[in-house]
Amino acid sequence: MLSWWTNMESVAALNGWMLTATLVFAALTGIMVFLTVGKSKKLVNGLFEDLETSHKRVKALEKTAEEIRRELLQTQQHQDINQLKLKLSKSSTKELTQALLDARKRMEIAEAAIKAHREEEKKSGDPSETTEYLDLELEPEGGLSESQREQLIDLLDPGPKGNVDIFCVMDDEMSEMTARQLDEVMTADGWKTNGVAQSAFSTPPKGLVLVVNSKETAPSYASFLQRVFSTIGVAVSAIMDNKYREWSLTIIVGTIEG
Repeated sequence: MLSWWTNMESVAALNGWMLTATLVFAALTGIMVFLTVGKSKKLVNGLFEDLETSHKRVKALEKTAEEIRRELLQTQQHQDINQLKLKLSKSSTKELTQALLDARKRMEIAEAAIKAHREEEKKSGDPSETTEYLDLELEPEGGLSESQREQLIDLLDPGPKGNVDIFCVMDDEMSEMTARQLDEVMTADGWKTNGVAQSAFSTPPKGLVLVVNSKETAPSYASFLQRVFSTIGVAVSAIMDNKYREWSLTIIVGTIEG
């Protein structure tokens, strides 16, 4: 009877240990499951982040590819335009060459006319004729004398033509009169002007001033006009000023003594 009771206690103790072991195992299993689930969530979140990053990279690559395609298209368009310009330039080369030859011929004729005019003045040797320009001082209306206007017309006629801007000194009647006479003669001869514009000067220049942006961009007819004005007896000077437009010629009619 005692051994049976002892066996019963042993079985009870064993059952207690087994129950305890089961609870411990269950607890450990729960902890493992919890840890596993947490780690799985981290892995899943990491995978989502990787997918999002990959998606952004794909978008960036697509955008870059689109920009490259657009640049290639623009480059091709520029090439097409350049090729078209090249074709046009080749087709008009003969015309431009002929125009250049005509301009040079006109320049040579004009230079010859100026030279002949000066030689005639030297041969005449008459002081009264060399002081003919002083008649300008006796004319109350001012401006160019009749003789100067006729000479200007004769010298400009065979020469080159171009575009000029004409300015006069503001509130100076003599300057404005001379500027308008120049504008009238040059326009009639085939030059293109925008009329006469008045300008204020802190120190008005004297005589005629030819202004260009730079020596490199000065029109070819600038030196021609300078020689023409000098030949008819008008005080003329030339300056460079980068405030003025490139490839343009400006005539400033300063104060005229009279």
